[in-house]
Amino acid sequence: MKLGAFLRDRALYIGVYGAFGLLIVTVVQLDLRLSGASLQRANLLYLWLLGMVGLLVFLVADYLRQAAFLRHLVPPGPDQPLDDLALLPEPRTLEQQAFAEAWAGLYGRLRAELAAERERAQQNLRFLSQWAHHMKTPVAVIDLELQKARQQPVPPDLESFLRSIEEENRRLQHALQALLNRVRLEDFAADFRAEEVDLVALIRRLLSDQKRAFIAHRVYPRLDLEEPAPPGGWVVRSDPKWLRFVLEQVVSNAIKYSARPDGEGQVTFRLRRQGDETALEVADNGVGIPPEDLGRVFDPFYTGENGRRFPQSTGLGLYLAREACRRLGHSIAIQSRPGEGTRVTLRFAPRPTTFTGLEPVLLGASRPQEADLPGPGGNM
Repeated sequence: MKLGAFLRDRALYIGVYGAFGLLIVTVVQLDLRLSGASLQRANLLYLWLLGMVGLLVFLVADYLRQAAFLRHLVPPGPDQPLDDLALLPEPRTLEQQAFAEAWAGLYGRLRAELAAERERAQQNLRFLSQWAHHMKTPVAVIDLELQKARQQPVPPDLESFLRSIEEENRRLQHALQALLNRVRLEDFAADFRAEEVDLVALIRRLLSDQKRAFIAHRVYPRLDLEEPAPPGGWVVRSDPKWLRFVLEQVVSNAIKYSARPDGEGQVTFRLRRQGDETALEVADNGVGIPPEDLGRVFDPFYTGENGRRFPQSTGLGLYLAREACRRLGHSIAIQSRPGEGTRVTLRFAPRPTTFTGLEPVLLGASRPQEADLPGPGGNM
């Protein structure tokens, strides 16, 4: 508590004290005048000085006992545990005692409601997880039946029908997997394993698994390795499953927004060194992202202008990619210009310090992410 604020709060008391002192001196002076005597100026000054000293001593003592208590009520820092707020100093006044009792009751209610809310959130996550797992069974059955149908000659009029079912089934499978990964993000530490990951091998496996999507949308991938590989190859330390998940979200966007009726789309993967960091770029030649949407592409469920042109957009892909990167200790940035395409860049810190920020992230601390403005892959 600042001294100026304290004095303003005690202004009424100080005013009443001064007025009362002046009233006493006036009464005494009038009484002496009736007796033919009078107070000397030195005596008046002495009485005023004694009164000011008494007032000052009282204000200092009152300030000290109030400041020690109120100092604890300063808003906590971002890393300060909320439980620290419950530890108030010993009350020294009736006001402080009443405040401490109300504070304890309010804090107790807050803790109970937070615990109940966490339990509801956990129940919702468990329900979503179970529902997604149950839904994967009919999706797998549909895929199996489509494979059986493909083993026999298919009439031409059914070919496009089967392709449409396959595409929708893949989309449903992708959405269910994204939901499951979103649930797993809530307990990231239990599903995390750091190891050496060969980026070139990971990209090639991903392209092989996504080849049907590339062909269906007439989008062609290209792996650009013109820059000489560093000693040991393009190897970073990460969780291969989560890193693949991030790349799947980015590549899915790139395929979707690179598809064009007037030509072939292209998605280019580039690996390069940026100082001590390894950078992986995924660039496409698609529709790009409007400048007014670029700063919000990582927000959950935000689809922007492209979402109106592509109704299948959910606004979750880049959000999930950013959340996974935040927990992995990597950074993700996006650059785009309308009509020219989009470039998403993943940066990996040097091996000795790749996970220097991982522990607080796993414990729930937040970390700012990049969203660079204009330069050259779509939002979800």
